[in-house]
Amino acid sequence: MTDHVLYILGISTSAALLAYIVLWSILQTFNANPTKRFLRIWVKLILYYAAYTMPVWIVLMVIGWSQNMLPVLAQLSVPSLLLAIFVMGMYFYTVVMQPNCLRVEHHAVDLNLSKPLTVAVLADLRIGIYSGKPRHIRKLVATINALSADAVLITGDWLYYPSADLVGQLMLFKAVNKPVYTVMSTSDLCYQSINTTKQGQPLLEDTLASTFDVLDISYIGQQCTSLPLKTMDIGAVNSRPLNQDILRQQDSDANSVVAALCGWQDIPQRLANIDDSNTAAKVALGAEIANAVHPVIILASRFDSLSDLPKSLQPRPLLITGAAKATQENSWWAQKTQDVQQSDEQSILSNNSRLGKQRGLYQHASAQIFVSSGIGTRGLPFRLYRPTIDVLTIR
Repeated sequence: MTDHVLYILGISTSAALLAYIVLWSILQTFNANPTKRFLRIWVKLILYYAAYTMPVWIVLMVIGWSQNMLPVLAQLSVPSLLLAIFVMGMYFYTVVMQPNCLRVEHHAVDLNLSKPLTVAVLADLRIGIYSGKPRHIRKLVATINALSADAVLITGDWLYYPSADLVGQLMLFKAVNKPVYTVMSTSDLCYQSINTTKQGQPLLEDTLASTFDVLDISYIGQQCTSLPLKTMDIGAVNSRPLNQDILRQQDSDANSVVAALCGWQDIPQRLANIDDSNTAAKVALGAEIANAVHPVIILASRFDSLSDLPKSLQPRPLLITGAAKATQENSWWAQKTQDVQQSDEQSILSNNSRLGKQRGLYQHASAQIFVSSGIGTRGLPFRLYRPTIDVLTIR
């Protein structure tokens, strides 16, 4: 009688778990509002929400094995059972626990500044179907607010199948108590293009650029501004055009200009209505960087942005970027051609790129390059390394 009750309970619980995974994943897929790849997103969300049920599956498996309720479970040996429990436990940890294990790493960079500047670097946020839950953003914002940093720099890759209400999903970022500067990645520009050009049904209710305005985040694009902005209105930076005075003004006020922050942004050809406009903007920005009086910090989403930088700049600018896929490929290429030499005191590059160990400071003929490992999750829902906020003390 007891065995029969356990069997019915186990079957009912299993059916309830499967129904939860399938139905909740469908609901969240509609919430992501995809205009295409609906089935792909649904499968990813099935894998994601299945991870939350792993502890219950482990209990059911152990009970079923000990009571010989199913022939398949009864045939498992003890080592096989322990292996299955380990795999399911690791899947639960890497999907559910690891994204919440936010850590802060400190680094020092020499850039010949008139006084030290501390910035917090965030990369690869991927707000959407995996990351960007309110509990994730609250913890991220609380950690940023507790840092002794002059500014927050975000290297793009903001979105990964976000909900239609973009402002609502990102509103918690408005609580950040420091100036925030960002560029957009190629994927961000794709979301921006779908909404802006109204191709088919709009993906988002608001564009990412308009969301930055609401959140008081300074989108610098292919423009330059000064760091830190302790005496400047942050809201005025969003509309500030490229200005030679920013890069060339003398440091008459100790708080006015410590370094010039420039956005270096690639616009994919399929999104650019005028092919020459992006090139002209880059040429103009490169000329400003080449004539800069103050040290230059460049914020970009891709490692290969350095290929377009002016050569032989002194002091060499600091390029801050994220560890995107293009970053890994171009890092490998740069190492092969011996253009990149890693600094002795930093972590290793790209042999273990899939584990995110390519982060750190590298030396290139045109620039110093800092690669931040990132925070969010994309592709399959699990993370093999902890989300990281990199704090750079730039001297």
